[in-house]
Amino acid sequence: MESTTEGLSERARQLSRDLSLYSVAHVVPAVLSLVALMVFTRTFQPEMFGRYSLSLAVAGIVSTLLYGWLDYSVLRYAPQLDEGLVIRNTFSLYLGISSVLLLAAIGGYLALRHRLGPYTVFYFASLGLALARGGLQILLAFFRSVLNSRKVTLFRLVRAVVALGLSVVLAIFVLDHIVGWVWGTTIGIAVTCVLIFVTSKQVRTAPVVDREIISRLAGYGIPMIGFVVGDAFLVQADRVLLEVFAGSVAVGIYSSNYMLVDRGLRLAYTPMIQAMSPIIIDSWEEDNEDEIAEMLSAFIRYFILLGVPALIGVAVLSQTVSTLLIGDEYTSGYVIIPIVAVGLFLWALANLAQVAIEIKEQTSLLSYGVLVVIALNVALNIPLITAFGYVGAAVATTLSYMCYCVFTLLFSSRYIDWQFPTIPFRNALIGGAVMACPTAVLYVTGTYGLAASLFAAAVGAVLYVAVLYVLDEVGVRDVNKLGELL
Repeated sequence: MESTTEGLSERARQLSRDLSLYSVAHVVPAVLSLVALMVFTRTFQPEMFGRYSLSLAVAGIVSTLLYGWLDYSVLRYAPQLDEGLVIRNTFSLYLGISSVLLLAAIGGYLALRHRLGPYTVFYFASLGLALARGGLQILLAFFRSVLNSRKVTLFRLVRAVVALGLSVVLAIFVLDHIVGWVWGTTIGIAVTCVLIFVTSKQVRTAPVVDREIISRLAGYGIPMIGFVVGDAFLVQADRVLLEVFAGSVAVGIYSSNYMLVDRGLRLAYTPMIQAMSPIIIDSWEEDNEDEIAEMLSAFIRYFILLGVPALIGVAVLSQTVSTLLIGDEYTSGYVIIPIVAVGLFLWALANLAQVAIEIKEQTSLLSYGVLVVIALNVALNIPLITAFGYVGAAVATTLSYMCYCVFTLLFSSRYIDWQFPTIPFRNALIGGAVMACPTAVLYVTGTYGLAASLFAAAVGAVLYVAVLYVLDEVGVRDVNKLGELL
């Protein structure tokens, strides 16, 4: 029992270090992404922004479909097998997939170029983004798998800075078209990949084909294709359906506000997921289920206590943030922000809980689950978009995330007997409800404004902590644990 406690303590210290670095790795890119959003929504009309968003969605789905499963395979096996052989075989798979994609894309362009219309200019930009994004994500997954959070942070920062600078120059000063944002992002990713190879001996190696390792990678990752595509599809399908049923303007308004909440909550959620998941996977020894169960329960408790106030904070400041950060033609879409925020919280919670399924290598189950949710998402989106426009799209997406979260929580506990932290979740919800009260008063009294909303949000955050303290959810023991981590 003592060794288990010591192991958990060491993993908690690892979590603290990685969480700090991953937070930096996401704060700066998210801030720069918001800067880009501010610039481009004030430079280009909603219709043009909608086309950009749809092109970005297609590039994201293609990249995730072809390469996303490799990320999970690297994350799973680099700590367990020879990391050099894993990355070399992964490179071989990446090059093979990319060759097929290039040939298919060229053939597709020759066949469809007369039907692309205003999307013609986005075709090869989106193709380049899919290729570059797939390569970078594999490299970052490798560094995450070996718990090298410093390099992940460095390379994410480089990518964000270079991509923003190039995007502004290309979109505004060179091309005078929003497609420059896509090209700038693509080139920024490519520059980052070159920097990785120049500075990191671990990945500066030649591709190789080892049938046994490729079989392990494919056997674990390919069954996850349904899940990784489902992830991208659930994020992007609403934009495609909005284009069909409501037009490019609705896509532009919806996407710009969705990006606000997405970037905001990912500041809080993604660093936690990226720090926690590799630690759990790295700790798995096939005969230590009790330790993994305790660790997963503890990490989910941390996530809930930190994730709920982030959700409430984004929701209560939705109108203020939308008004400040994006152009006037887009701000009517702020109403989707609280709805989408709930969905993103549930999706992040599901991503953490599903680690129990991943380490048991039951990855096909995740694919089955998310494919069912995709069908539900489409079934909900069509009538809701027809009736309520982009608000209906937000509701459909959040309901889909909720279903996947329930599915994951139910099945993950069957593979690892962990306990969901019910009481901390209840206490966090109570604290979140109290946190939202000051802003609710502003809406009811008609006094909502910039300064008032910021002050109300600050008061609400204090109230959240106070409620958790009164409910004995946080106290001296948590302060002492924090001291041990730091």
